[in-house]
Amino acid sequence: MAVFAWSFGPILVRAVGASTPTVVFWRMWMAQPFMIGVAYLTRGRLSWPLLRRCLVPGVLFALALISSFASYQATSIANATLIGALQPAVIMLVAPRLFGDRSSPRQIVHACIAFAGMAVVVLGAGATSGASLRGDLFALTNLAVWTVYFIRVKRIRNEGLHAPSFLAGVFLVAAITVTPWALMFSHDLGSLNIRSYIFVLVMVIGPGVLGHGSMTWAQRHLDITLASQLTLIQPVLSTMWAWLLYSERLTPVQMVGAAVVLGGLVGVVRHSRRMPKPLRTVLSAVAD
Repeated sequence: MAVFAWSFGPILVRAVGASTPTVVFWRMWMAQPFMIGVAYLTRGRLSWPLLRRCLVPGVLFALALISSFASYQATSIANATLIGALQPAVIMLVAPRLFGDRSSPRQIVHACIAFAGMAVVVLGAGATSGASLRGDLFALTNLAVWTVYFIRVKRIRNEGLHAPSFLAGVFLVAAITVTPWALMFSHDLGSLNIRSYIFVLVMVIGPGVLGHGSMTWAQRHLDITLASQLTLIQPVLSTMWAWLLYSERLTPVQMVGAAVVLGGLVGVVRHSRRMPKPLRTVLSAVAD
C-alpha cells in the first residue's frame, strides 16, 4: 500500500506546477489536520515529550521532502525514482552493524550490480528525457537523507511508540522546519489555483497519509532491510505513470540501466534470509 501510494508522488508534484518551496509548504501544512486527526482517532495524542522524540526525524523528513520534490521538478521522474530505489542496497550495507540484519554474499553482489545500473541510468540520459545533473544530485541527496530518516524511524518504532502519533509529530516538526525556507525562497506561495490545491490535497491523502502511515506502521513488524527492499517496485510504477501522463521516454541505454537496477534489487530481495515464503515466491515469479 505504501509503495503504490508513493509511486504517484512524483506525478502529483509535477502536476501542481509551482516552485519547490511552494509545493513543500502547502504539502506539509495541509497535511496537519489529517495526521493529527488520525493520531487522536486511533487513541494517540501529541505531547511535548513526543515532539522532542520527533525533532530529529522531523527535520530529516523535511530535508528529504525538499530534495525529493526538487529532483522531481529538475530531472526526469525515471532518474529521480531509480536513484531513490537504491535505498535498499544502502540499508543492506548498514543494517548488520545497526540492527544485526546480516546480508548474504549474493545480496552484496546484487547490490553492487544495482549501483552500477544506477550509474548507467544517470550517464545515459538523453537530451530529450528531461534529465539533468542538478536534478540527479538532488535525488542523490534525497537518497542519503531518506536512508538516515528510515533508520531513525525503525529504531523509534522498535520501542513501540504509537505510529500515528509519531508520524503526526514528525509532520508537525517538518512543517515548522520548511516554513522559513519557503517564505524566503518561494516566489509563488499565494498564487496556487483551485486545481493545484486539489493536487496537493490528493498528495496529502495518498502518498502522505496512506503512504507514510502504512510504511511507518509496517516498520514495527518487518526487518529494516525487507521494509526498504519492498520499495523497489516504486520506480517501475512512477516511470509508467510518467510515460502515460507526461510522455517521458527512456533512452535505450537508460532502459538497459533501469533493467540492471531493478534486476539487482530483485536479486537482493530474493536472497534475503528472512524473506516470508509467499513473498519470495511472488518475487521469483516476477523475476522469471
